[in-house]
Amino acid sequence: MSFLDKIREKMSHFMSGRYGSDQLGFTMVITALVLTLIGALTGLSRVTTILADVILILAFVRMFSKDRLKRANENKIFLEKTVGVRRKLVEWWNRIKNIRKYHYYTCPKCKKLLRVPRGAGNITITCRACGEKFDKKA
Repeated sequence: MSFLDKIREKMSHFMSGRYGSDQLGFTMVITALVLTLIGALTGLSRVTTILADVILILAFVRMFSKDRLKRANENKIFLEKTVGVRRKLVEWWNRIKNIRKYHYYTCPKCKKLLRVPRGAGNITITCRACGEKFDKKA
């Protein structure tokens, strides 16, 4: 058994019965990282570093907690409250990934985002949500 295998086994034994990481914990760690970077770039390093450290400590306390039900409920509440923001981020990411394949337009009537393949030329787009028709160049 190699040195890394022994460490992995001891860490696995230590984490058994503990909550571990979840979406809220991941968000807390990313927030702490962003606050640290903002502090380093703006000169507000003392305030942002203290705040980032507090958030990071809370994330680790949650991760090593043995009260799994309470941590799961906290994560569930977080996911319920951030569903809109997370959906917008996924839409934005998919739009960035598909920028070479598709044009994106907003329906003038219902404001729904519509995706049209690139290279189709001048086309009439029909919104699936409200039935509005409008002309665009794809």
